[in-house]
Amino acid sequence: MMDMPQRHDRRLKVGVIGGGFGRTHLMAYRVSENVEIAAFCQRTRSAAESVAKEFHIPHVFADYRELLDVQGLDAVSVAAPPYLHYPIAMEAMDRGIHVLCEKPLAMNKDEAAAMLLKAQEARLAHMTAFNYRFIPAIRRMKELLEEGYVGGRIYHVGGVWFAGRRADQSAPFGWRYKKEQAAVGVLGDMGVHLIDLARWLVGDFKKVCGHAAIFNRERRLPDGSGKGEVSVEDTCAFVAEMEGGVQASIHVSGVARYSNYQTLDVFGSDGMLRLAIDRRDSDWMVGRLWGARGADAAAELLPIPERLTQGLDRLDPKQAAGEFLFANLTRRFAQWIRAGEPAIPSFRDGLEAQKVLDALLKSVAEERWVEVA
Repeated sequence: MMDMPQRHDRRLKVGVIGGGFGRTHLMAYRVSENVEIAAFCQRTRSAAESVAKEFHIPHVFADYRELLDVQGLDAVSVAAPPYLHYPIAMEAMDRGIHVLCEKPLAMNKDEAAAMLLKAQEARLAHMTAFNYRFIPAIRRMKELLEEGYVGGRIYHVGGVWFAGRRADQSAPFGWRYKKEQAAVGVLGDMGVHLIDLARWLVGDFKKVCGHAAIFNRERRLPDGSGKGEVSVEDTCAFVAEMEGGVQASIHVSGVARYSNYQTLDVFGSDGMLRLAIDRRDSDWMVGRLWGARGADAAAELLPIPERLTQGLDRLDPKQAAGEFLFANLTRRFAQWIRAGEPAIPSFRDGLEAQKVLDALLKSVAEERWVEVA
């Protein structure tokens, strides 16, 4: 049985560590009830001060250790590069601070397991930022699968995410292209979302076999002094066996120029469901869901209940990903801290996804099937 964090009745004081996606976390906390953004940290002090001014944050730092020293801090969001997730989260939890961490949770499954154990032993709230679980079409897909829409047995799961975010060869070299700082490439950017969704919808991964490639092997250094060597994949395809013998195939690419779309298909004994998301659409965060049942039925666009999209129409589309998808995370995180109600996706979900990533890296390196353990 999971121990519960202590109950809090006052406004929660949170800190956000990291620029980039840290900004999205800030947007989410800003619309979360009874939450005060008390501190922000980014490596470049001037950039941190600019963000702090925009969000009216009283304490700003360039060193995360100083942020963790803020008096009365209840929780932190860790949105730094992956190699910093473990040390930041562990130090925060050592101080009794609850942690919401970006994905992938850690550099490897050993770090992720240690983070989960620490959170459980310290009775702290812990969540992994798998925000795609809160896309309305995905939540409806989950409901329909639980209702048996595709039949009593699931046969296949197929996922694709093609985007061009790594296709621009003029983009500068940074942590995302370094194995020692990111651990993985497009699998960490995009693939881990599909891994988490497939696991959430269908069940655990049992074994995997993958192939990855690096198409753009060099990128210019930011200071113009030369080029850096890319050491993480920019495309990966793999097949897998999942719980109950379900077959899965997932393909992610960051060099598919002119695209940014995802599909996730589930085929069962009596029907199918297809999720489609095109990030070029203004309402991409809602998603679209098709379904078909029966031997000769054609797939039809299924309605998304209004209860799953409530509030989206009042948001600026440019900010909706933060204020809707991430706000669902931060609200559940705050509720766990405040009322002791465990929420998902937790560090457990982050660990299970990390196990798949580790197995995939081994499979790619050794060109064989690898058990997920």
